[in-house]
Amino acid sequence: MRFLPDKPSLGFLRKEAKDLLAALRESSPDASLADAQLALAAEYGMRDWHALKSEAERRAAELPVAPEGLADALAASFGLGRISKPAVPVAFTPMGRCWSLSTDRGRWLAVTVYPWIVEAQAELGAQLRDAAVAAGIGAPTPVRSPEGRLIESVQGQNWRVHEWIQVGPSPVAPTPLTVARGIGSTYGTLHSLAIPSTAPVNPYLTRRGSDADWERLVERASGAGKPWAEQLTRVLPTLYELRAIDAEIDSEAIILCNCNLIPEHVRTGHNGELIVTEWDFAGSLTPELELGSALTHWALRPTINHKTVAAFRDGYADAAGHWPQLSLASFSIAVTGYLNWTYNTVCEAITPADPDHATFADRETVDLLTKPMTRAALEKLLTTLDA
Repeated sequence: MRFLPDKPSLGFLRKEAKDLLAALRESSPDASLADAQLALAAEYGMRDWHALKSEAERRAAELPVAPEGLADALAASFGLGRISKPAVPVAFTPMGRCWSLSTDRGRWLAVTVYPWIVEAQAELGAQLRDAAVAAGIGAPTPVRSPEGRLIESVQGQNWRVHEWIQVGPSPVAPTPLTVARGIGSTYGTLHSLAIPSTAPVNPYLTRRGSDADWERLVERASGAGKPWAEQLTRVLPTLYELRAIDAEIDSEAIILCNCNLIPEHVRTGHNGELIVTEWDFAGSLTPELELGSALTHWALRPTINHKTVAAFRDGYADAAGHWPQLSLASFSIAVTGYLNWTYNTVCEAITPADPDHATFADRETVDLLTKPMTRAALEKLLTTLDA
């Protein structure tokens, strides 16, 4: 699901709708602007274009205010200089809210990160990010604190800071062909770096819940009176069928990968170049497993399109010099990540940490249950790749 910025404009939404219309017409020449507006609203978890505009107007009129002392504490922790104006909210993400900070030394983006993203994890991401930038991939410049750390704890949360860069929105879905080719090229470049990695694969990508875990989740949703509880029950057989897709990870083929290069973590730059904004999830994977995961994010929604898949594959092959042979097992990491994301999102919707998380989790849950990943879709995607 896409995230609205904290201060969206109608001009911003209209541009996104026009971008989406162009992408839709690559496969459906008769698509109309109304079709694009409806599809964009659905990507934001809204029922229609009117509801999306109303939500944008509401958010613009009810801007969040930074907690007392947060801006000054962040500036001090990261050595950014003296705060020159109040912090400005940028966007809410599943990890928390991002803030724009202005000081006498410049402008910065402060980002909350998950508690498990500690200094060692951030350094792993920085290693890959630095090598990627040297290879021509666009990325924000991280800020180290005076102590040389990428992560600092401020007001009970882990934070990191980047130098501010002006970027556009995340790519729309369906993925435009130029973007699909560019993302494929980005993956091909990263995999060609072949940076060795001895870190264990993130258990989030390997450990799956049991039938009992999911059945208890249904009971919790029903007990909380969630309107989508019955829908969750109906989707369970689909999720169980997905779990049959699994694979042993070849430890000899593991390299350092981004592990979460999803549309929400990509922005367009001034000249249409792609900027990868998130590196903190970096870790061990094989190229085949990361490609399987990538394709589910970039080529599966809203429907599988041969041209998009081909553009992604060609971009990768041009950058890496080859396209690896994928099988259904190549989607095993994608399946595990999807199952765990769905499970955790439903948990968050039942017991949210705060109102922002509640709104996000409820909308994301409905989206996940309405358009679940299926084994049949993965098999079709694999067939499309081989066509």
